[in-house]
Amino acid sequence: MKIETKKLKNFIKTIPRVLAENFLLTSIFLLILALFIGFLIFKFSTSFKLEMPQKIEAFNKSLYQKILEKFKERERKFEEIDQKIYLNPFEEK
Repeated sequence: MKIETKKLKNFIKTIPRVLAENFLLTSIFLLILALFIGFLIFKFSTSFKLEMPQKIEAFNKSLYQKILEKFKERERKFEEIDQKIYLNPFEEK
C-alpha cells in the first residue's frame, strides 16, 4: 500500500482554506476540545486527589489545656489594650 504524496500534499494545503471557510464551526470545535482537555487535566492532576482525614485516637487533655491557656492569655491582652487611654492628636490643647 503506497501513500500518494501528491494527494496528501493537496489535502494538507486545503486544510487552512476549509478551516477559514467554516470559521464558526472550527471555533466551536476548538473551544469544546480545549474545555475537554482542561477537564481531563484537572480530573487527573495530583493536587485534586482527596485525602482521608486522620482520625483522632485519644483526646489529649494536656494539649487542650495549653490551648485554653493561650486563648485566655490573648483575651487578657485584648482587655488590657482596651483599657489603655491614648492621646488624641487632633484635640486642641
